[in-house]
Amino acid sequence: MSDAEMKAMEDSNDDSMEAAEDNDHGKSKDAGSDAEESSDDSEMDDDDDDDNDAAEEARQIKQYLELLGKIQEDKYNYDTYVQLLEIAHQMTDLDKIRQSAEIFAEVYPLSPEIWLRWLKIEAAMASSPEQIKQVDALFRRALGDYFSVEVALEYANLAAKADKDQSEAIWDVLIPTYGLHVTKGRAIFEAYREDFLGKNEDSPDRLNRLARIYEQELKIPLKNMEDSYIEYKLLCEKYKDTLQDLNPEKFERRYRQAKELLQKMLPFEDRLVKLEPHCHQERAELYREYIRECRSQLGDDETQVLYERSVTDCCLDPTVWCDYLKYLDKYPPDEEEDSASPVFSQTTEMLVNRALRNCPWSAELYVEKLRIFEREKRDKADVLKIMEEVATVEFQAPEPAVKVWLEYLTYLRRHANFEDEKERDILRSNFELAWNQLGRTWGELADPECKILQFWGRLEYCLLGDPLKGRELWQNVMDSSDNCTRVGLWIEYAELESRRGTDPVRKVYRKAIGAVGLNDPETLAAAWMRFERCNGSLEQLASCQELCMATIQAYYKTLSQQRFAKGRRSDPKKDSDANESPKKKQLKRPHEEQPSADETAFKKPSIPSGPSVNKKQEPSLEDTTKRIRLDEPKSVDTSNDNRRLFFSNLSFDATEDQIRATFPELHFKSIELVHGSSGKSRGFGYAEFDSEQDVKKALSFDRRPLDGRPVFISSLARDKSARQNKFKYSEQFEPNKLFVKGLPFEATGDDVRKLFEPYGKLRDVRVVYYRSGKSKGLAYVEYETEVAAKNAVIHLDQHNMNGFTITVALSAPPPRGNPTATAPMAKDVEQSGSLGAGKRHLVKGDAKMKLSSMIPTALLRKTATAGSSGSSASPAVTTDKPKSNEDFRKLLLKK
Repeated sequence: MSDAEMKAMEDSNDDSMEAAEDNDHGKSKDAGSDAEESSDDSEMDDDDDDDNDAAEEARQIKQYLELLGKIQEDKYNYDTYVQLLEIAHQMTDLDKIRQSAEIFAEVYPLSPEIWLRWLKIEAAMASSPEQIKQVDALFRRALGDYFSVEVALEYANLAAKADKDQSEAIWDVLIPTYGLHVTKGRAIFEAYREDFLGKNEDSPDRLNRLARIYEQELKIPLKNMEDSYIEYKLLCEKYKDTLQDLNPEKFERRYRQAKELLQKMLPFEDRLVKLEPHCHQERAELYREYIRECRSQLGDDETQVLYERSVTDCCLDPTVWCDYLKYLDKYPPDEEEDSASPVFSQTTEMLVNRALRNCPWSAELYVEKLRIFEREKRDKADVLKIMEEVATVEFQAPEPAVKVWLEYLTYLRRHANFEDEKERDILRSNFELAWNQLGRTWGELADPECKILQFWGRLEYCLLGDPLKGRELWQNVMDSSDNCTRVGLWIEYAELESRRGTDPVRKVYRKAIGAVGLNDPETLAAAWMRFERCNGSLEQLASCQELCMATIQAYYKTLSQQRFAKGRRSDPKKDSDANESPKKKQLKRPHEEQPSADETAFKKPSIPSGPSVNKKQEPSLEDTTKRIRLDEPKSVDTSNDNRRLFFSNLSFDATEDQIRATFPELHFKSIELVHGSSGKSRGFGYAEFDSEQDVKKALSFDRRPLDGRPVFISSLARDKSARQNKFKYSEQFEPNKLFVKGLPFEATGDDVRKLFEPYGKLRDVRVVYYRSGKSKGLAYVEYETEVAAKNAVIHLDQHNMNGFTITVALSAPPPRGNPTATAPMAKDVEQSGSLGAGKRHLVKGDAKMKLSSMIPTALLRKTATAGSSGSSASPAVTTDKPKSNEDFRKLLLKK
């Protein structure tokens, strides 16, 4: 190649290199500009994200502060605390989470779910021994609130991060307590073995310790314990030359006992799992049955774990806490044994404080706390602090407050020195404080039965030594509410007045027998006559008998009028006919002529020596509920009668909400309760439904109890033939149904079912009740088969049930409306006392002597002989002619 060509190629390469450099420079310039543009865009996006985050954070802080303000206004609103804690978690601010949780824990115990969410964060962030120690303290607080295996397993995870000493301390808490959980305890032991193996090197001591852990687990009834048994056997087989102190016979015996107990406990565990979360009452009853059935085979620790589980699952049921308190009071922790578990180291005082944090509205728990302090001989100042705590509780009704005050006053009575006038005055001032404080809080609704005044009056008659003050208090009691209708209070008042002499007692009885609306005038009359027979003159006894007989006759006359009125009320057609007939004069019903005792105005007693009581203004009658006035004429609308039913025999206190709650299967369109002119319920009403199908369904619930009284449900059809209130039970012989009589009056359907269930499958059990809700002592038991019914008759006829001899027979009711069927005479009914009861035993004041028992036997035999001979000679001749005294004298003197 020539020099010229070489120079031309170099020039060409230089040019191409320059062009490439220029091209590269241009590309880099373009790339730089693109990078700058993308950087600007990302910065704008970041700014937007920062703005959104800042706005969200500001919103959360504002909401957090608002919730804190709500808590200051309403300290006991549980939902507000939950919302506050949720906002703190959304803010991902650990300080806020701690703050909100501590505020929450000051008022209410934290649920296991709340504790677990918080503790997982704390445990994840803990790294140093000091931090682990702080988290350990939080875990112990959590386990002190509720029994939770989930929290215990998270606590076990903390043991893996802790050193050996801390780890052992954690397992000393978990194994003796949470390792006893029937279905979840095995998971605790598995975590324990895993932590033990990870922190100990291979050695014979390590293997022996592992074998002891297996043996400790396998003597406890735990679900799937067979798997641990296999693992233990494999360990023993593999290291049989290394393992020491093995006792196969003792181990196998304990293992079999645990397996047998597990088979008894597992059905209860399965039933607990199947219960819906809202079935709190059923769960509480199931735990009671669980403990009752297994208690004899369980140790004290296993039993206490069941109680802990019950109060955790039913934490808002005060009765469950009371059951636990009674158990712990009977089996207190051993003071010499220092248990690391917060469960087994707690005292009754610690437990009742836990209970009150869950149920601060429960009067029963405050009563238990007062009694615990008294048993522990605490100072009166400590007991007074309990009453100060009670004063801050907002009870929903006055009855709980009255119950706590009565318990406190009883405590003061037991510890008062009645020889010291100063202490007597202190006790009186506490009675006055209780009465006035209840009056200021509840007004006229406070203690309508005047239980506090009754208690005060009893003490004035005896221990306080001022009968005149006691008489003044009891006069206030009897003038209050409907206490004047309660015969028991009158009799007690008379017995207290006997300390002042016979004349004050006589005045009380005379005033009592004249009271309107007495609930049991016969008992009052018998008590007064007993008193006069023992203490009165002939004239006083005669006057007493005259007044008592007049009162009893008026009482029975009123009862007959009320029965007639009820019959009229249960037949709406008669009422409508009376309203629609213009020619007939509209008459008042007998029970409307005079208001009953229940309808009288409430009268609050006053205490002359005490300060005045501020009474709350009662709401007007129009604001309380929807009412029907019987004294106002009203046009009858029959268009909806096919969708309406008549409800009767209701309690006077029954409300629309209670009726809906008693019949949750029904869809009510409206409920109208009938009220009198005073505004008090008359015990019946009308219900309208959406469809006729609902009406038919409602009729099937006739006689379902409400407040202990059977509710009568009947049709409103104007034509009697169209009414669906026919007798709904079979009138024919049923070989698979039994008729039971002589039952204890307190026996329920469940009691009867439990008695008859062992003899075959039951179809229905029905206990018969009076209108008042009291049992008649009768029941019908229907089996699926005839064989089961006959078997029950053979085994249970003349069976003794709680001291009552019951009669069991196949049900063969007489035809209804049969003219040949004999009805019991009034005298027979009177003598028998009750349809289902056995022989009636005479009690004091109840004996009715038969006149025939006062006639000499010879005279009875002679009269019977004369009567029989006369009847054979002439059937028409009778001995109805009364004999004179002279005739009797001749018969007695005749030899």
